[in-house]
Amino acid sequence: MVKVIDAGFLTTVQDRPRLGLARFGLSEAGPMAPMSFAEANFLAGNAEAEVSLEVTVKPPRLLFRSVAILGLAGADFGWKLDGRVLPLGQTIEVKAGSTLQGDYCRTGLRGYVAVTGGWKVTRWQGSAATHVQSKLGGKVLERGDELEFGLQRAVSRKVKERGALAMFNGQHKVLRVVDGPHSGMFGPEATSLLCGTVYKVTEQSTRMALRVEGLELPCPKEPLLSCGAWHGAVQVPPSGVPQVLGVDHPATGGYPILASVIQADFEVMGQLRPREEIRFGRVSVETARQLLKRQRDWLAGLF
Repeated sequence: MVKVIDAGFLTTVQDRPRLGLARFGLSEAGPMAPMSFAEANFLAGNAEAEVSLEVTVKPPRLLFRSVAILGLAGADFGWKLDGRVLPLGQTIEVKAGSTLQGDYCRTGLRGYVAVTGGWKVTRWQGSAATHVQSKLGGKVLERGDELEFGLQRAVSRKVKERGALAMFNGQHKVLRVVDGPHSGMFGPEATSLLCGTVYKVTEQSTRMALRVEGLELPCPKEPLLSCGAWHGAVQVPPSGVPQVLGVDHPATGGYPILASVIQADFEVMGQLRPREEIRFGRVSVETARQLLKRQRDWLAGLF
């Protein structure tokens, strides 16, 4: 049992994405930084992805009333256990009566707290993932909440190469994209402008969409009927400034989609901080597949 002493800025219960509900207007939810989510579960000794806590900007303060085995991954929050600094990349043993806490994120934006056996939260429609925008499924932690977790057992694991951290490219973070379904509606220079511009992440970014400021792109003049939307879609609203949809995205949208961030870069996207500068880089569909396979091979090597 764990008591939430302080809920932090935004701490949510996350699970594997909830699929199949887009026809009812609900997107998949799930972790914004999927590699860190998987790494935390590995360190906690789980054989596969289990329900974990997604921490954003500022972590919660948790009082453990019983022994627990944890995995901490993702952004560096300067985690401490009873005041002792904890190392990242290895299993953490927690004694009954101990307090886990941290500080504002030092690198990245989101981290994950996994426990052996997963956090015991009621699943809805096959997943405990929290869809923050609709307030469906899972849970947003609040002060005073009490959480239960699965049966604990002795675990000791380490991650030699933290694959998620290696995905930050150069001076500017890079989100690689493939052409979107409406790219032909834009002028021939639109994609070149998108990929040749440095954009800055704004404080208005959420799990629903990554919002940026920078060059305004030329928009199509033809009207567009509402169509399906997805995680990673690069929409261009009438303002001309692109936005990238996150895991809590609307199920449909009427803005044309110029490009789509590749799945292998969802971790980078989920860790982008306000005021960080980013670039978009165009790749082929085949390259996107190869990059995703490489990432999945790394994850398979963990489990």
